[in-house]
Amino acid sequence: MLTRADLDALGVTTDVATAAKALGISASAAYKAINDGNFPVRVIPIGGRYTIPTADLRREVLGEVTPPADITDRLDRILSTLDAIVQILKVQSINSIAA
Repeated sequence: MLTRADLDALGVTTDVATAAKALGISASAAYKAINDGNFPVRVIPIGGRYTIPTADLRREVLGEVTPPADITDRLDRILSTLDAIVQILKVQSINSIAA
C-alpha cells in the first residue's frame, strides 16, 4: 500500500502498477479488474496503455473529495469578507480604547 506521502508525490496521473499498489492489489488483479470493467477508479486508455487519475485514486484510498471547480472564487469571497470583518473589529477596538 502507498502512504499519503507517496500519493502526494504522484503527478496528475499514474500507471496501473502504482494504482494497484495504492489499492493493495496486485498489478495482474488490477489489469483483470480493468478488463472486466470492475476497477474501482476511472481508467483512461491512451493507445495501448492505461493511465489512472490520481485525484480518483486519492478519493478511493484516502476518502478525499475533489473540490468544486469554483473553489478558488469561493475562498476569495470568504477572504474578502473576513478582511472586512477584521477591519471593523480594529475600528471598534480603537474606538473603545479612545473612549
